[in-house]
Amino acid sequence: MAPPVRQLRNLSELPRLFRNRSRFLLIAALLVLVGCATDLTREQAREHFAQLDLAAYRAHGPTVVKPVTLNDALRYADRYNIDVWVAARERQFQSELVTHALLKLLPELRVGGESSRRSEYDAARSVSLQSGEESLEPSYSAEKDVRRWNISTTWSMIDFGISFFRMRQQASREQIAAERERRLRQNLALEVTRAYWQAVTARAVARRADCVDAEVIGTLEGLRAEMEARTISEVEGLQRETALLEQQEELQRYRRAYLSARAELATLMGLPPGTLLTLAEVDLSVEPPPIELDLSELEWEALRSRPELYEKDLEVAISRDEARVTLAQMFPNLSLFWRYEGDRNRYLFFDEWQQAGMNVSWNLLALPAQWQQHRALELQTDLIGKRRMAVAVAILTQLHLAAIDCAQADEEHRLRRDIAEKHQRLLAAMAAAAEEGTSHAGQTLEHKLKQIKAQARSLGSLANLMIARARVENTVGRNLVPAAADDD
Repeated sequence: MAPPVRQLRNLSELPRLFRNRSRFLLIAALLVLVGCATDLTREQAREHFAQLDLAAYRAHGPTVVKPVTLNDALRYADRYNIDVWVAARERQFQSELVTHALLKLLPELRVGGESSRRSEYDAARSVSLQSGEESLEPSYSAEKDVRRWNISTTWSMIDFGISFFRMRQQASREQIAAERERRLRQNLALEVTRAYWQAVTARAVARRADCVDAEVIGTLEGLRAEMEARTISEVEGLQRETALLEQQEELQRYRRAYLSARAELATLMGLPPGTLLTLAEVDLSVEPPPIELDLSELEWEALRSRPELYEKDLEVAISRDEARVTLAQMFPNLSLFWRYEGDRNRYLFFDEWQQAGMNVSWNLLALPAQWQQHRALELQTDLIGKRRMAVAVAILTQLHLAAIDCAQADEEHRLRRDIAEKHQRLLAAMAAAAEEGTSHAGQTLEHKLKQIKAQARSLGSLANLMIARARVENTVGRNLVPAAADDD
């Protein structure tokens, strides 16, 4: 029998029903409009994300209030560089996946229930097996209303073993992400060292160039005055003016080189775009102490320290665990289970009961394919080992090349330093001669420009020497970032 339709108590309920329905339709229409309003065009979405990215980057960047030393720059870059930030998030993501893989080791636990109603009884008749005649009248032993529930747990031995190996693989992937982050930090420290020394040496040259540029401007003004007074010929005046303008252009290149190196350093440090960075004063007249490179010790240290080799070791472990997974899949799958069930059927004598047991399944036809896959994974493990050897050889080659570059940079610096000192002594002699009247000011200015070029090459070779030494440490796999407690 169908349930009776609810009758209205009085006619005054009709406006309230229509009013509630109108409210529902109005809310539904607003939700649809809001959903449509969130659909942005590609240009609007790009503008929205651009604002978010720029605001997040500026909020992430530090505020530098004091002159920056090399150690400061290394610490800032190690903490605020955007590439390091991304690598750290990748490692954290892999770490969360390790937790996920670890939780998959737990057995399966399910809770279920059912509440339903049949339109008819679950009735059945009985027929005799010998005579084929109906032996009993139709009967039922279940109610129309069904109310049952159950709690069950299952533990598959093969699935547990596979989950264990998957968890170890994911732990290895987390360590790979950590090694890649470590190598990224090492390479970033090398880039910061390069940009810092280039900026410091370029600043020293730019300061000297600014002083000489002021003299060039004064010489140009005097030369133009002489040309207007016709004390010198126009041809001679134009030739000298052209030479001075070309020299002035070269002097301005030193300023641009300094600004470019400083901007690159600020970007590597993770500072917001447009930040004006102030570098601490460095005494460039102090020569770096000589170093002795023991290549045999450095080779052994590189093979023990480089993150790329650790990464290959972890890839070998992942491949071996994958081979163990295929080997485990070849065994019969034994599953242990336990269930606790309840049924509120009044015709049942026991309405709650427990059940426990085990299931066994074995796909025999999958054994050949799994065995071939196991053999292929063993070959893959051996291949990764050969690739690791190739990486080790490449690292040793990099180390020897870095040592050669370091030695050549040292020799080049000594030679260019001597050349710069000779230019400085010659400039002092010419300035003294100009005061005595045996030389004119034009020759002194011309040699000042030559002295600036020699100084730029000397300081550039100093920067190359410091970069070459840092590259040797980077090739070995050392951390160039000082501890927070270290003094600058």
